[in-house]
Amino acid sequence: MSEYSRVDRLNSQNDQNIKYEAPKKPKKKRKLFKKIFVLLIIAVLLFVGFMIFKLFSLSNDINQPLDREYSEYRDNKVSYLKGEPFSVAIFGVDSDSERGLSGGERSDAIMLLSINPKEKKTMLVSIPRDTRTEIVGHDTFEKINHAYAYGGPEMAVNTVENFMGAPVDHYVAMNMDSVKHLIDSVGGVKVKSNGTFTVKGIDFVEGETYKMDGDTALKFIRSRYEEGSGGDKGRQARQQLVLESLATKMLSPKGLLHINSVFDTLGDNVKTDLSSREISLMALRYYGAKKNVERVQLEGEDAVLNDGLWYFIPEPNHFYEVRSKYLENLEIQ
Repeated sequence: MSEYSRVDRLNSQNDQNIKYEAPKKPKKKRKLFKKIFVLLIIAVLLFVGFMIFKLFSLSNDINQPLDREYSEYRDNKVSYLKGEPFSVAIFGVDSDSERGLSGGERSDAIMLLSINPKEKKTMLVSIPRDTRTEIVGHDTFEKINHAYAYGGPEMAVNTVENFMGAPVDHYVAMNMDSVKHLIDSVGGVKVKSNGTFTVKGIDFVEGETYKMDGDTALKFIRSRYEEGSGGDKGRQARQQLVLESLATKMLSPKGLLHINSVFDTLGDNVKTDLSSREISLMALRYYGAKKNVERVQLEGEDAVLNDGLWYFIPEPNHFYEVRSKYLENLEIQ
C-alpha cells in the first residue's frame, strides 16, 4: 500500500471520530428574539382585544333591530355559521331631522345587496328613489323613498321587500354626509369615473381613475344635473362605485390602520339591525364574495302621472329578469 493511501485512510478514520457541532447563537441574541416574540404576541392580543371592544361598543351605538325574527319571504332565519346567502338593504339618508336615522327624512339612495359566499358573488341593485310603489304600512302608492320618512327602517325594509318580491334579511342606514368622513378616515378612495362632466369646479373624464377625498367623492356621487353626468341613472352608478371602493378600502390592511376613526364615524352616522356577532361572522365567512360584484340598475322610464308628480316606472321584463337573478344569487327558486 502506498504512503499516500495510508495517509488518506488515516485521515478518513479521524474524520469519522470528529463530532461537528453547529455554532451556538450568542445567548444575548436568543434572549432578544424571545423578547421580540413575546412583545409581538402581546401586541396581537392587545389589537384583538381592542377590536372586540370597539366592535361591541359600536354594536351598542348603531344597533336598531327590526320588529321581526326573520323576513316573511323566508321559511327560516339565515345561518351565518353555515355561510348561507343573505340580503341587505342600504339606505343613504340626508338626515337633518331630530329623529335622525330613525325616520323623518327620505332615503336619497336605495341599494340591495345579495351576497353568496359559496359562489363568491355579490349582486348590487340600485332602486331609483322616484320609483312608484306601494308604501307598506302607509296604504299609499308613492315614491319609494318616502317609506323611510314615514316609518324609518321598518317601513322602508317592508316596502323594498314588497316591491322586489325578495327577502331583505338586514338593513344598513347611513347618513350620506358620513360617507365623506369615512372616506377621509381611510385616506381617500380610488374610483374610475363613469362619465365626463364638471361639478363645482372639479373635472371628471370617463374611464379615468381618481384618488378622491371625502368632499370630492360626495360631489361625484351627488352630481346628476351637470352635462355628461347621466342624470339620476349616472348618479346611481356613482353611488355604487364609491361605496364599493370605500368598503374595499375599509377591509384592506391600510384601512385597518385607521380602524379607530372609522368606528368613531360609524357610531354617529349608521344604524343597522346587525349584531356584533353577525358582523363578525360575515367578516370571516363572506369576505371572498366581494371579489365578484355585479352592479345592476333598473331600466324604465320617467313619467308624470295623474297626481302631477314625477315617477320612475320600471320596465317589467327587465325588472323580472333582475329579480330572478337576485333570487338565484340567494339560492331561492
